[in-house]
Amino acid sequence: MKPSVRLIFKGVQELGRWVLVGIWNLLVNLFWLGIQLIELLVWAFLELRMWIQRLLLQVKEAIAQRDFIILLFPFKWLLLGIWQFAFQGFWLLIHLIELIAWYITHLPTVTRTVPPLGNSRGKSGISQPRLQQIPPENPPRKQQGRLPQDRYRAIAFIALCLAVLPLVTFIPFPHPFEGRILVEELSFRYGESPQSFVLFEEISGLRQMAIAGKQSFTLTGRFESANDPRLNRLSSLTVDLPTAESEWEIAPVEGDRRSELTLKRLWLRQHTLVEQFRYDRRRLQLVLQPAIRPNVLELGFGNQPLRVSLRGYQITELQSPSSRLNRDTPLEFTWIPEEKALTLNLREQAAIAAIVPQPSPQWIPGNLNVKDVRFYRSQPTQTPTATPVYQSTAIAGQIQMARQSLQISQNDFLMGETATDLEIQKIDTLALRPDSPEENTRAGIQVGFSGTETQIQVGPEPTVSTQSIQGNFLNKWFSQETLLALIPVWVVGLGFLIYWGGNNFSKIW
Repeated sequence: MKPSVRLIFKGVQELGRWVLVGIWNLLVNLFWLGIQLIELLVWAFLELRMWIQRLLLQVKEAIAQRDFIILLFPFKWLLLGIWQFAFQGFWLLIHLIELIAWYITHLPTVTRTVPPLGNSRGKSGISQPRLQQIPPENPPRKQQGRLPQDRYRAIAFIALCLAVLPLVTFIPFPHPFEGRILVEELSFRYGESPQSFVLFEEISGLRQMAIAGKQSFTLTGRFESANDPRLNRLSSLTVDLPTAESEWEIAPVEGDRRSELTLKRLWLRQHTLVEQFRYDRRRLQLVLQPAIRPNVLELGFGNQPLRVSLRGYQITELQSPSSRLNRDTPLEFTWIPEEKALTLNLREQAAIAAIVPQPSPQWIPGNLNVKDVRFYRSQPTQTPTATPVYQSTAIAGQIQMARQSLQISQNDFLMGETATDLEIQKIDTLALRPDSPEENTRAGIQVGFSGTETQIQVGPEPTVSTQSIQGNFLNKWFSQETLLALIPVWVVGLGFLIYWGGNNFSKIW
């Protein structure tokens, strides 16, 4: 083959190779740009759906609370969404500019890869082939130093990591979760810090207050009783309720006036178990089981007369048969308090019930460190050895984790990874929700909670799951839709890396 023909053939071969490499790089970059555009559209769709759901929820709350200023929030979300969309679009434009700049900088390599087709002329005017300028077909390979080989190994290591990256997607990984649920009843155990926590604060206007369990207290003031006239001569009364069935009730005498009876504070101590916590038809009730220190209940009475009823009581000031334990016949009397407050130390199990006015969000501060949270109750069985039967108290709600969400329907059970109770670590908010015929919602307790879990399951039975969400390692940075969209990119990238590794295997090792 003549040198000129060989030169032309080699130039065409180099040009073809460059064109193929350029087309491959163009396809790869366009594929990445397409993936980013899909991510942008998916993100915009998910954000729009989240805004609509949040808007509907805020509108419902605004209508219920008659707070129409909150309706201006959607405009804030709209402006924030436009800014985020513009920011994502700006990054997409930057990638497109980088792609164009890359091709502009690599375009001159075409002239270097194609050798000259003509011959140079010497001093005699006779054309001479410029074979000296053509590099030999097998030039001597320079001895590579340590640094280039390390670079190849680093690239190979990164390629290996990218190759196994899709497998990491399916590895379960703990993620923080948060939820909001409306329940008929719940139970939980208060955690360790702080040592004392205010569960209720300044619930005023109580129509009735009842406390059952072992306790003792002293009432001072004026007493009027038709059952036992001796009470009319006393200025103080020391009451002892010695059994768990003992109980005392207190309510305003004049029911048509605004009540001044107030539950000032209920202090929870460490590891206190709160059970049967429910709210229905303006009746709030719960059972406290202290673990280490007694819980403390602070009451305020005001200036109005109060009606007191005692059951299972002992009265120190009355040295008569009425001072002995009376389980059946209650003692009722009118009390005009002299001291406006009373502090009760609940050392044993105590059941508290109160008829409250229209609920206020300030009653329950929330933000409790908790454990053993249960949104169900145990049904009574015929025999003590029978398998316990549980009934869910959930009405409706939603839980989110790892950019995924689950809807909670009525009578659903919440479960963790192994179909056990969901490990809720914190109750962020607690609020009493009355009946709302306009919204067709039932009365109950609205609970906002959070924690950390690998998988969350929801089902009609405590061990039967019908839907679930799972947190993976990459869900911390990418949504589930983005991970599914990135799988084709990983497949193409893996094929390219295998091809590159085969061509540079000798340089790596």
